[in-house]
Amino acid sequence: MTGAQASGCAKLRSEAADWYNERLAGDMTAEDEVRFRDWIRQSDAHRGAYEAIDRAWYVASTAAPDLVPLENPLPARAGSSRSKVFAAAASILLVGGIGWLSLGDLPFGERDHPAQAFQTETGQRATITLPDGSVVKLDSETDMRFSDLPDERRVQLLRGRAYFEVASDRSRPFIVHAAGKTVRAIGTAFEVSMDRGELTVVLAEGKVRVEDATDNGSGTGTDMTPGRQLVIDTDRRWTLTSADVAKETGWTEGRLIFMHDPLSEAVAEMNRYSTRKLTFRDGMIPDREIVGVFSAGDVDGFIKALELNGIAKQESSTNDEIILVEP
Repeated sequence: MTGAQASGCAKLRSEAADWYNERLAGDMTAEDEVRFRDWIRQSDAHRGAYEAIDRAWYVASTAAPDLVPLENPLPARAGSSRSKVFAAAASILLVGGIGWLSLGDLPFGERDHPAQAFQTETGQRATITLPDGSVVKLDSETDMRFSDLPDERRVQLLRGRAYFEVASDRSRPFIVHAAGKTVRAIGTAFEVSMDRGELTVVLAEGKVRVEDATDNGSGTGTDMTPGRQLVIDTDRRWTLTSADVAKETGWTEGRLIFMHDPLSEAVAEMNRYSTRKLTFRDGMIPDREIVGVFSAGDVDGFIKALELNGIAKQESSTNDEIILVEP
């Protein structure tokens, strides 16, 4: 596909999503309806784009009520009466990019079962019910693909963090591919996150096996039991420890829990949910620990806690960042 063709397809998809949301909102006039009919009759490509949006909505309808735009939600167009649910659905369809993975991008053998694509932007979370009945909670700034294959249910986590509640199906394992590793499950609940090349798996229920997909069958891997956390760093070190599952998965309920965590990690977590990034002057974050529970996206509350505890204070701010300094 040439660049011009790709641009044309993207434009057609955008138009189809716009028409779909207008019809879903129920505020189209008779003139709008005539214009829609003329648009969809222009070509098979127009009809196909609209039908693809309809298929995406089938998946997105389970996620839309749970999509939480913590700040700067997409504005509805002037004159539109669509509800917040429709606006959330539109943000999934247009910003989230559900289902727009090109068949040409898929490995041979998967083209009959194209992947569904799910994305969240800064400050968004989403809950997705997959066709097999599994439920996935996506954190902010997460990119995931799902393929419903005959012999397995395959997830590719490209970035971010996701919590999986897997529907049991012993004939088809649920396999998450991330950072050159695989996490294999049958019916269980676990979290997988990627952060600057480091992979973390937290097991809440059941059992999973984590393997190194780059070892050419050498057998590098480990079985995990509930309450354990596996960290694989950029130097390929595997560290398996006990974990406070409620703390580690608090983000699924919009809470960020810090229990003597380094300030640098807490700042990074808060920045995941805000377009106004917290930074320290000269890039030097104090070597301090922080304890507290914060709402994801509540940057002002976080700063206030830092100031009250004498850890840091706000020096200045712009639309893009908030500069902090030591008191």
